[in-house]
Amino acid sequence: MDNGVKIVVKRLKSVSISELEFRCHVDIVGAVRHEKVAALRAYYSFEDERLMLYDYYIKGSVYALLHGRTNGIRAHVDWVTRVKIAIGAAKGIAEIHIQNGGNLVHGNIKSSNILLNQQKYGCVSDLGLANMIKTTFTPTVGCYSLEVYSTQNISQAADVYSFGILLLELLTGKSTAHLPSAPEPVDLAKMVGSVKSKERASKVFDPDLLKNPTIREDMVKMLQIGMKCAAKSIKKRPLMIEVVNMLEDIIRMSPEIHGSLSKELVFANNANPTFDLEDVFRATGEVLGRGTLGFCFKAILFNEKAIVVKRLRDVIVTYEEFQQQMEVIGRMRHGNVYDLMAYHFSTGEKILVYDYGHQESVFALLHGKKGTNGTPLDWQTRLKIVVGAARGITHIHRQDGWKLVHGNIKSSNIFVNEKKYGIVFDVGLAKLIDPTRLLTRSTPGYFAPEVTDTRKVSQASDVYSFGVVLLELISGKQSYHITDNGQVISLVDWVQSVFFNEWTTKMIDLELRKYQNDEKAMMQVFQIAMDCVAIIPERRPKIHEIVKMLEGVSGFNPSSELRLEYVSEECTRGQPSIESRLEDLLEGLFSSSVLFR
Repeated sequence: MDNGVKIVVKRLKSVSISELEFRCHVDIVGAVRHEKVAALRAYYSFEDERLMLYDYYIKGSVYALLHGRTNGIRAHVDWVTRVKIAIGAAKGIAEIHIQNGGNLVHGNIKSSNILLNQQKYGCVSDLGLANMIKTTFTPTVGCYSLEVYSTQNISQAADVYSFGILLLELLTGKSTAHLPSAPEPVDLAKMVGSVKSKERASKVFDPDLLKNPTIREDMVKMLQIGMKCAAKSIKKRPLMIEVVNMLEDIIRMSPEIHGSLSKELVFANNANPTFDLEDVFRATGEVLGRGTLGFCFKAILFNEKAIVVKRLRDVIVTYEEFQQQMEVIGRMRHGNVYDLMAYHFSTGEKILVYDYGHQESVFALLHGKKGTNGTPLDWQTRLKIVVGAARGITHIHRQDGWKLVHGNIKSSNIFVNEKKYGIVFDVGLAKLIDPTRLLTRSTPGYFAPEVTDTRKVSQASDVYSFGVVLLELISGKQSYHITDNGQVISLVDWVQSVFFNEWTTKMIDLELRKYQNDEKAMMQVFQIAMDCVAIIPERRPKIHEIVKMLEGVSGFNPSSELRLEYVSEECTRGQPSIESRLEDLLEGLFSSSVLFR
């Protein structure tokens, strides 16, 4: 393209379905978003012309990697790379198989359709094309199952068979395809099926792999998985998700593989990697601060891109638990939640990577240099901050079946975007940290009383912490202060000592007292804050109820803000996405006069 971005354009021929069927099928395929599936970015269809647009994978295909020649010499492909290809492709196919109510089929799994991403994991391409193109499956192509040749029909079980052949190709280094100037094709299922013992199995492996005797047992295990997938009987083939689990068991039990994979940076939300862990460590850094959960750095990469690197301390969970939590956090995409870009987990390092957005925290704006460009925060800006932050926390609480907890809400973890709305940072990390250290290192005044007693955070304790932030924004005071005799007094305790159930201007920040017409609104927000910091958790409102109350006070509601606009796949950071706005709209549909057409 003119801007230097490389894309792949596939021009289809012999499309066998109607225009309406084509568009419906492409909509299904286009909805698949997974880091191990080459995403369909756009398509064009008019009369006999149909184009499909995909990302360009600079590393090429597995076929080219395994069978390509440079000056007649084949490239060396190590064992870890082959495992990454297998697990990546398996996860991609498993994701495909759960789409469209569990009815989506790839139909053309082969090494030339498995691409390598920047980290050399396998990524499945050409999804769904077999359903649209007139194709004759012939026995000369060795990657399809017998039932496909006889019926000319594809299925998920046939995908599993083809994946089994891919595994055998990775293990043997031999090709099933007839291509010019390529090695002679081999019937891999027949060749490997003739091996009846583990001792003789080594004769089928790629000689390059046999040079490393420590991996032979893992190779035999993967060979057995490949043969299960390539079974003649459909009933004997495992489901693709079962194949993923079997491959992950090999990785988990192999120190060599697990050790190599632990050195990588994993990108969230199916993003294509644009840098790796070495780039992060080589980058020039600037310390942004030391927080409850670790240190934050601003790093400038080789391409001059700025990122935020957070190095966690005292992580107490296993890799599997860490990865599971990162997957939940990484899927969140909301205009009022700071997006996780990538993460890394190893024995010595636990790292999170975020985009650097130049935003400032509420703490810095309130208690540091008193507002952007030296000007104090006005009342309307403070309202926008709390509305945005409340929307973000609501989105967080919706995740993982309404089970996700932020766990560390405070003014230094809420940033302000260019529209002056609040954005929530450090999502879901409290679950990963030793709770005792979390409490001892945290800024005083934010944790609910029950957290101190039980060492457990909850959505109700998030609401308490958010109430403290509301009090900060109204009073202009920090979450705690230290008396002359060294006693720590929380902001909540101070407010309750002054309040005595009556509103007083002592509660209001000096900077806000000039907004006399807004005193009623300030009193309403103050009352919301006091409800949030109730001692009994059950008496605190839910965060989505708080959103409605704050929108009622401020007048900032989704229906008044929603506009028809072009939204790219990656929405502008800090601006609520169409999806998140619609979530908010649907939630309040029956309590407002919004009309959907």
